[in-house]
Amino acid sequence: MPYMDILIAEHSGFCEGVERAYRIALEQTREGRPVFMLGNLVHNAQVVEKFKNSGVKVVKEISEIPSGAQGTLLISAHGVAPQVYEEARTRGLAVVDTSCPWVKKAQKIAKELADEGRVVVIVGDKGHPEVKALVGWSGGKGQVVENLADLQKLSFPPSEKVGILAQTTQAEEHFKRLTDELKKKTKDLKVFNTICGATSKRQKAAVDLAKKVDLMLVIGDKLSANTKRLAELCDQTGTETHQIQTVKELDQGWLKGKKKVGITAGASTPEWVIEEVITLLRAR
Repeated sequence: MPYMDILIAEHSGFCEGVERAYRIALEQTREGRPVFMLGNLVHNAQVVEKFKNSGVKVVKEISEIPSGAQGTLLISAHGVAPQVYEEARTRGLAVVDTSCPWVKKAQKIAKELADEGRVVVIVGDKGHPEVKALVGWSGGKGQVVENLADLQKLSFPPSEKVGILAQTTQAEEHFKRLTDELKKKTKDLKVFNTICGATSKRQKAAVDLAKKVDLMLVIGDKLSANTKRLAELCDQTGTETHQIQTVKELDQGWLKGKKKVGITAGASTPEWVIEEVITLLRAR
């Protein structure tokens, strides 16, 4: 195979929030107490599997934990609704919260907007843990919109007070587009761009790199919203783009005729997964 350049995006892989969650969770596995992880700590199967191998039990609901069981409940980096904390304490579980600080900030804003009596509009992926938590912090009244079609379905008088915020991993341009459209529906709108700084940096770095290469590989879990967004943005540049979860999904046929290959990774993708892909490419 002819010589091939391998270029890595300036910002990729674990963000500070995920790094923090991973570190806190790792510390809990060394405490000697039973540890229960509520959902996936982060959206990465390799990370979750690593904790399972350390004895951490993954549960979808607190009700799955045996009654009377003592131990620690890990709240994922995506955050949870306020009722979850109360339920955990009622069950006698010690709560260790790894929620990303950016997510916590968005939760606080969702609550404040609801307390002001505003319609709370959340730009995000329906069903995503972070978005479900934001709805919970809005008192269950948050309206989730994924796209323009969802936004146009919202119905309220022009005099209605409204607030809009974003899932922390949304694309900047997408949030702005929906915000501009919402301004046409109300005279009283509070806008909070709660997209995290790490997300913005990764998106910009990925797009900049995609414009310079023949092929973009975006490494990250299929469930990872921020990884999916990176792949979408890279693809929009016109450069051939593929999202892979691990090196096993790398198709050698993609490399044929490529002189420059760019690599980026989602904020929940661990370094060892990225390195495996880079090592294989260098070997070729």
